[in-house]
Amino acid sequence: MFGEELELQVVLKNGSTGGPGSAESIRLFALERQMMPLQIPDSGPFRGSFKLSKINAPDGLPVLLQVTYNGVNYNKMIPPVPMLRTRPQEVIVYDKTPDRSVIKTKSLLHLVREKEALVVSKVSILTNNTIPPKSFQNPNDPLEVYIPEGALEINAQLTQSTNQMAIPIPLTKGKNGWVIDRAILPGTSQLIVNYMIPSTNLSPTQFKDKLLFENREGEKVVFSKPKDMQVSFIGQKGIRPVPVDAPPDVTSNIVSYAGPQYEITLSVIGGEPIQETANQEREINNGSIFVSTEKTIYGVIGVLSFLFFLSFTITYRIRKE
Repeated sequence: MFGEELELQVVLKNGSTGGPGSAESIRLFALERQMMPLQIPDSGPFRGSFKLSKINAPDGLPVLLQVTYNGVNYNKMIPPVPMLRTRPQEVIVYDKTPDRSVIKTKSLLHLVREKEALVVSKVSILTNNTIPPKSFQNPNDPLEVYIPEGALEINAQLTQSTNQMAIPIPLTKGKNGWVIDRAILPGTSQLIVNYMIPSTNLSPTQFKDKLLFENREGEKVVFSKPKDMQVSFIGQKGIRPVPVDAPPDVTSNIVSYAGPQYEITLSVIGGEPIQETANQEREINNGSIFVSTEKTIYGVIGVLSFLFFLSFTITYRIRKE
């Protein structure tokens, strides 16, 4: 399997200062269905421009170059194309800020009725426009996402603006919710948290949702599918329709969460279960969740792109495998 000799020229730049960048460590991974570590003999620290020692890599597979600076990982995917592998691999790193006020967010909640459960996806767009650009990370005041009691099959993924790769991330219990243990890089990042709530369409199902790091404007876009599923919002401050046409098989609203708790209870009843996914397995593959119920999700992308300009900024990417 390891049939390709790889020698990478790496150029590190500091996007906060404009000068040469540095790194405590560098790691390489071959990417297939999982990240396979590749052994490199070089040990840090690293600075500026340099060549890594030659290694043997799997033939025909992309390689992930992971640079760690100030405790934050910066990733670059290198395709299995000789011309691209022989050119310098530029990686921009950033200084860190602990000020969480630099992170602006918009969020969406998406509900899908299955036969025995509600499939819930929480999508958040995190914008970091620090000047000069810096990564945000504060272990003493981290970002936390709310997940209700009784939720099953919890998983999360983060797509950073620097490489657009969806990376699965662990969630750990925090003070108010589940901690997002990753630095948020400059630019726009997408966080998706998926879980299931046990439910049938024969009796009402209630679960809570709460704004934590998303509570600056106190609003969330809520999509639900199918359209005959009744969703009510207990404790909401106000509801208004999404001001553009949503896909025909989903219901869409903008829900205001009342302060200071920014918490509502969703009550869900009825709805014809989405039969096409009831017996199919969901899986995480390279950080993306594939839920075959979502044939119309590309229409949702168009809606959310429009909402970006209306300051309801969110994007959503679930595709059928």
